[in-house]
Amino acid sequence: MPSLCAVVVVGLSVVSASFAAVVPGFNYGSQKVRGVNLGGWLVLEPWITPSLFDNTGDSRIVDEYTFGQYQNHATALGVLQNHWNTWITEADFQAIAAAGLNHVRLPIGYWAFDVSGGEPFIQGQLPYLAKAVNWGSKYGIKVIIDLHGTFVVESTLISLLNLDLQGSPGAKMGLF
Repeated sequence: MPSLCAVVVVGLSVVSASFAAVVPGFNYGSQKVRGVNLGGWLVLEPWITPSLFDNTGDSRIVDEYTFGQYQNHATALGVLQNHWNTWITEADFQAIAAAGLNHVRLPIGYWAFDVSGGEPFIQGQLPYLAKAVNWGSKYGIKVIIDLHGTFVVESTLISLLNLDLQGSPGAKMGLF
């Protein structure tokens, strides 16, 4: 199994054509960073998009892991593709720039790059990551890509905080 770092590098190479148009750098010494979080788009959060979970009619579906685990793959993928196409659009980037903001934080899960070991995560986020980078470039917005939900970080924090998560999806996957 390849390391997560190798998978991320390969995954990012998929969207590398999008990065070619990016103008690097930001004058952090003289310009203020003004930004917004685009959470709930490429990583599902039930507190941001509760309807995606409620509309399943299955009380076991409480996070992105169980969203793929307890639904038919085609059904889950269809719901996610609709969400990815409509939650954040180019018009949002245009409005963000018009509001005077110059940065967005874009969480994306490791599972967008690699699903292995029987993980039920649904993939398809990378084309939307590429769109976000292109829209950011077009409207003068820097995109901070947040590799969100990495199992190494989460399992380390859980260990450090001595949390008991027996029975959780992460524990069942052997992550902690």
